[in-house]
Amino acid sequence: MINDINNFIESKKLSLNSRKSYHYDLKQFYKIIGGHVNSEKLALYQQSLSEFKLTARKRKLSAVNQFLFFLYNRGTLKEFYRLQETEKITLTQTKSQIMDLSNFYQDTDYPSGRLIALLILSLGLTPAEIANLKKADFDTTFNILSIEKSQMKRILKLPENLLPFLLESLEEDGDLVFEHNGKPYSRQWFFNQLTDFLNEKNEQQLTAQLLREQFILKQKENGKTMTELSRLLGLKTPITLERYYR
Repeated sequence: MINDINNFIESKKLSLNSRKSYHYDLKQFYKIIGGHVNSEKLALYQQSLSEFKLTARKRKLSAVNQFLFFLYNRGTLKEFYRLQETEKITLTQTKSQIMDLSNFYQDTDYPSGRLIALLILSLGLTPAEIANLKKADFDTTFNILSIEKSQMKRILKLPENLLPFLLESLEEDGDLVFEHNGKPYSRQWFFNQLTDFLNEKNEQQLTAQLLREQFILKQKENGKTMTELSRLLGLKTPITLERYYR
């Protein structure tokens, strides 16, 4: 299995730090299961994660699930296994608390899904707005995005941690940020890309709407008033934001 771990890591385009992280987590996984994958061994491994914090557990589960899929895809495993996080964040918690989603900025097999998630999380955009984003809407000199919708124009500041992932997409051919043969992708494509990315990060409970809610909570924490936030979101009225300011 050690060779399988090395082959798996080599198959992914990872930074040095990410390679070390994957290797450490999967080596730990190997030691616990003894190189044999079955339901009992996986249950034993999952039990061993109880001592770790939720963020660390999610990282380890993500690495192991990707590795298990790799083994299944190659035919090494005859049965498909997938570990689930037992301590799920409830919908109530998601609505009321800012989540630690720093793993969204790490390596992924779904770069389009990651960019969609980060555009929602960082700018509060809806999937429909993202689907219509033109590269000309971005000013990379001043790091701003201009969006015009329903005769309302808003200027959004691009966060520094979003730029590396965004610039990579802006350098590709085409007028739209996301397009195929000059045409925008379907709504189902955006949904699938985002879902695949969220599954990879063990955040299956999240949706585009809940990611947008994270943007709202963060902006409120940063001191934005209800009126200011409604302008950032392109809302005609701030009424729908009232519940966040009670």
